[in-house]
Amino acid sequence: MQCTGTGRVLIILIQVLVLLTVSTMSVAVAEESPQMPSLPLVIKGNVTIDGSQADPGTNITAKINDQIIGSVQTSNTGVYGDLSGNSLIVTAEPDNFKNIAIYVNGNEAEYDGDKLVNANPGDTIELDLTVNKDNMETFQDNSMFQFVLLGLIIIVAVFVALRYRSK
Repeated sequence: MQCTGTGRVLIILIQVLVLLTVSTMSVAVAEESPQMPSLPLVIKGNVTIDGSQADPGTNITAKINDQIIGSVQTSNTGVYGDLSGNSLIVTAEPDNFKNIAIYVNGNEAEYDGDKLVNANPGDTIELDLTVNKDNMETFQDNSMFQFVLLGLIIIVAVFVALRYRSK
């Protein structure tokens, strides 16, 4: 059976409509698919605590807004990322690299923040971490001293008030 003029036109129109339908469906599926997560940032470097190289077993943790985004434990004295598997692997979007805080044994470390901000997903960067716990302990010791001193003042005030109260 051979198609006549209108039959041919109808078949061509149906084929065009099918092609358009299939192509718009693939575009819609592509738009709905979730965005691929960024590659992790790999961080390694030196670690010092109070001017000395950190001991093996030192915990290094990366956080954004108190949410842990990476953690590692050192294997050798004063370094992390020197062995396969002990780099700090950080999973964050590049826009959040500026919000990363790194902690060494629970104390916030000092480091060159520009290296983090300028990094790209998948990069391996060298980031030296420094923690000076003496400053934190001094602050805590001063707080304890102030607390004890305040307690003594209150005890003396109560004793004096009781001693010289009117009868």
